Amino acid sequence: TLPPSPSLRDLLPYPKEEREAWVSLHLSLKASLHLLLGEEAARAYDRLLRLELKNQRSGKRAAYPEAKSALLAAKRWVEAIGQAKRGQKVDLEGLPTAPHHVLPYAREIRAAASALGIPYGVLAAIVDNEQYGGDKALGLSRGVREAADGLAQGLAEVQGHAPLSRTLGLAQMSWEDALKQQDRLRLFGAWDPARPFPKTETEARKALEDPYLNLLFTASRLRGYFNALLGLPPRDTRFLEDPWLYYLGPAWHNYPLRAQNLETWEDSFHGFFKGLLYQVVLEGRWHLEGHTLIPLKAWGPGVQDPAPSSLPTLTP
Repeated sequence: TLPPSPSLRDLLPYPKEEREAWVSLHLSLKASLHLLLGEEAARAYDRLLRLELKNQRSGKRAAYPEAKSALLAAKRWVEAIGQAKRGQKVDLEGLPTAPHHVLPYAREIRAAASALGIPYGVLAAIVDNEQYGGDKALGLSRGVREAADGLAQGLAEVQGHAPLSRTLGLAQMSWEDALKQQDRLRLFGAWDPARPFPKTETEARKALEDPYLNLLFTASRLRGYFNALLGLPPRDTRFLEDPWLYYLGPAWHNYPLRAQNLETWEDSFHGFFKGLLYQVVLEGRWHLEGHTLIPLKAWGPGVQDPAPSSLPTLTP
C-alpha cells in the first residue's frame, strides 16, 4: 500500500507560475482519463504520477530525472489513448512502444489473460516492454539473446540443465517459474487436461516457445502476484479490473525487487500507459503503418453501416 502522498505542488520544484502550469496539465490529463476510461483509471494515473515525482525528489529510482519530462510523457500517452478510444488514427511517434510485436498475438493475449481473470492490457504491456527492450538492444541484443536461447535449449536437452538464458519467448518468461504454475492453471481450468504439464527444464523451454503457452504461464504468475498484492486468498479466481494492475503487472514481471520498493523506471512507468492503451486497442482491429495505428473496419453480417434511407432528404 502506498503511503499518503504529499501535495502535488510540493513535488514540483519550479517557480510558482511554472509550477501552476504543470499542476494544470496534470489535472487536465487526469480529467481526460476520467472521461475516456473512468474514475478508477484517472485515480491510478494520479497515483503513478505522484509516485514518480516523489521518487525523483527522494533519490529513488525514477523513470525521468525531472517532473516536467514525466508530465510531458504522460501527455503523449493520454493523447494516444484518446485517439484509440475515439477510433481515430493513433500517433505513436516518440513513444517507447513496439506494437508490431503485440498486434500479431492479440488473440493469444486476450485468451491467456481472460483465462486467468486479468485485464489483457496488462499482458500486452508486458509483451511490448520485453520486445521493445529487445529491439533497443539493452543488455543482450535480440540476435544474441535468441542465439543464447537456442544454445540453452540444446544444453538442457543434452545435460538436463542450462546455466544461461533463464527467460525466453514472447514475454521473456522464466522456465523455472513456468514449472510452478500447474496448480493455479488447473484451478482456473486454464490448462488443457489432454496436454501433459511440463516437468523438466527441457519441457518447460519447449512449452515457452509456444506464444500462447508463454502468455498463459506469464498470466498465471501475474495472477499469483496480484492475489498476494491485493490481499486476496491464493485460490481466489474472481476477475480483476483495478487499473492499478497496469502498473503492478509490468513492474512485478520486469523487476520484483524494484516494484516492492515502490520504485518507478521505464518499464513500470510506460508499462502503465501501455496497459491502458492496449486495453482499448485490443478491443478492435488495427493496422500499423510506421508509427501510426490505423483502425480497420470490420465487415460481415451485423456489422455493416445501416443502409441509406429511401426517404427523400429535404434541405431548406
